[in-house]
Amino acid sequence: MNHHGKLAAFDKDSVDKPGFTLRAAMIAVALSLFLLASSSYIAIKIGAMPWPIIFSVIVAGGVLHLRSKHVNVHEINVAQAGASVGGLVASGIVFTIPGIIFLNDTQNTNIAWPNAWMLALITVAGGVLGVALSVPLKKTFVDRENLPYPAGMAGAELLLLGKQGGKMLFAIVAIAAAAGIFALLRDLYFPAGFTIASLAAFGIFLRLFPMPLAISSGYILGPKAGFSWLGGAIIGWLFIIPILISQQLPSTSAIAWTQNLGMGMVLGSGLGFFASYIIPRFKVIFLPLLRSDRRYSFFLPLISVLSAITLMLAGVPLLAASLAVLGVWIMVAVAARMTGETNIDPLEQFGIFVGLVIAFIYSSFALQLSPFASFMIVAFVSVACAVAGDIGHDYKSAQIIGTRFMDIVKVDLLAAVAAGLAAPFVLELIRKSFTDQLFTPLMPAPQARLVAGSIFGFQYPNVFFAGLGLTFLFEIANAFLPEKHRNKVLMMPLGIGLFLGMGLAIPMAIGAIIRVIVDKQYPHAYHTGLLIAAGVMGGEGIAGFTAGALTTTGLPYATGAQILLGLLLVAGVMATKSYRARR
Repeated sequence: MNHHGKLAAFDKDSVDKPGFTLRAAMIAVALSLFLLASSSYIAIKIGAMPWPIIFSVIVAGGVLHLRSKHVNVHEINVAQAGASVGGLVASGIVFTIPGIIFLNDTQNTNIAWPNAWMLALITVAGGVLGVALSVPLKKTFVDRENLPYPAGMAGAELLLLGKQGGKMLFAIVAIAAAAGIFALLRDLYFPAGFTIASLAAFGIFLRLFPMPLAISSGYILGPKAGFSWLGGAIIGWLFIIPILISQQLPSTSAIAWTQNLGMGMVLGSGLGFFASYIIPRFKVIFLPLLRSDRRYSFFLPLISVLSAITLMLAGVPLLAASLAVLGVWIMVAVAARMTGETNIDPLEQFGIFVGLVIAFIYSSFALQLSPFASFMIVAFVSVACAVAGDIGHDYKSAQIIGTRFMDIVKVDLLAAVAAGLAAPFVLELIRKSFTDQLFTPLMPAPQARLVAGSIFGFQYPNVFFAGLGLTFLFEIANAFLPEKHRNKVLMMPLGIGLFLGMGLAIPMAIGAIIRVIVDKQYPHAYHTGLLIAAGVMGGEGIAGFTAGALTTTGLPYATGAQILLGLLLVAGVMATKSYRARR
C-alpha cells in the first residue's frame, strides 16, 4: 500500500515538511502532562495502563486542526509521540514508589518518602536514558526485523485515514466529559461499589465496581487479556480462597495467600518470556547497543554516568548505581522487543528483576543496601523501560507515515524531561488526596505491592515462588508450541486477576466482550471503539485525579466534585453542540 498517497487528506506538501515545530512541541508537552495526571490515577485505580497513542493522535490532530486549515501530518505524529510519553512515565513512578507507603503501613517500616525534586531528577534521568538507548535499537526492531508494534501501527493507520480533525476532538471531549460526570457521581454516592455476593462462611467476597475506565481497558486490551484476567479472578476468589477458608485459614490470610500466588505468577511470566524469547536472540538484540553510531558514542556514556551520579545523590551506593545503569542498558532492549512483539511492557517487573539481581550481589558480598535505595533503583529502571517501550511505537508510526526519525527523538526527549519533572509532584497530590483509599479495593495499586514484596518479602514466600516457578515453566513450554497454539491463556493478566479479584475482572471482561462483538459485527468501527474507550479513560482519569487533588487545597471532596460536575457538564454540552455544528 502506498501510504503517502493518502496524505492528501492533510496537506499535499506535508510529506516534505518537518514534524518537530514549536506548536507540535507545545501540544506534545501539554498533552503529556495531561496524560501524566490522568494515567497516574488510572494506573493506581485498575493496575494497568493501556497505550495512550490513539487518544494522543485524536487530541493532537484535533488541536492542530483547530489552529490551522492546512495540517501537517508529521506535526500530528510528532505531537502524539511526545504526548504518550507522559502516560508511560506515570506508570514507571506510580507502579513503584507507592510501595513505600504500603510497607510503612503494613510492615511497620520507616522508609523515608523521597524528596520530590530528587525523585524528579531520577525520573528525568531514566526517561532520557530510555530514549537515548532506543535509538540504536530502532535499527534492529523497527528497520530490520520490522516488528509490528501494534499500538504504533494503529496510530499510523488512524493518521492515514485523515479523520482526526476538529470535529473528532469535540467528540472525544464530549465522551470524556460524560465519563467524568459518571465517575464523580459514582464516587459521591456509591464509592465502594455494589456487593454481588458476600458469603463469608464460604470465603466468597464479590463486589462490583462500576468503572467505565476498566471496561474501556478491557476493550483496548482485547479478549485474550480480558478473559485471562477474569479467569484468574474466578480461580482465586471462587475456588482457592473458599478452599483455604474451609481448611480453617482466616479469610485475611487466605486472601494474602492467593494474592502472593498471583504476584508470583505475574513476575514468573515476565522472567519466562525473558528466558524463552530474549536470551535466544541475545546477539541480535544487544549488538546494536554495542555498535551504535559514532554520534552516540559520547552521548550514551555521558547520560549513563549522569544517571549513576543522580542515583548516588539520592542515596544509592556507587556499585548499586552503576549496576542499575547497566541493568537499564539490558532491560530497555528487552522492553523494546517485548513491546514490539506483544504490545505489553511489564515495566515494573524489569525494575524488580534488576533490583533483585543487585540485592543478591550485595548480600553475597555482605554489603548493605537500604530499602529506600532499592525503591530508587526499581523506579529508575521502570521509567527507562516504560519510555523505551513506548518510543518503539513512535518509531513504527514514523516509519509508516514517513516522519523524520530525529523529530521523534527530539520530542520524546522533551516530553521525557517535562513529564519526569512533573511526575513526583503528581504522585504527591495523589498520596495526599487519596490517603484513605490507597491499597484498598478502591485503589489497589497491585504493582506497587509487588515491588514492595520483592524488596521486603511476602507473607507467604513459598507460595509466591511456587507461582513464579510454575508460570516460568509454563512460558518456557509455551515457546515450544506451534504458533497457532501459543498464548491461548495469558499468564500475566491471569496472575493480576488472582491478585485483584472479581471487582475489576468483571468490567474488564465486559470490555473484552464488547470488543469481540465489535470486531465480528462492525469491523470498520474498530477505531471508533478505540476513540470512545480512550475518551472514557481520559475523562474518568482526569476527573478522579482533579477531584482528589482539590482536597489538598482544603476543599471537602464533595464540594470539589460538585464544582467539577458543573464544569464537565458545561464542557460536555458545548463540545456536543460544536460536534453537531461540524457534521
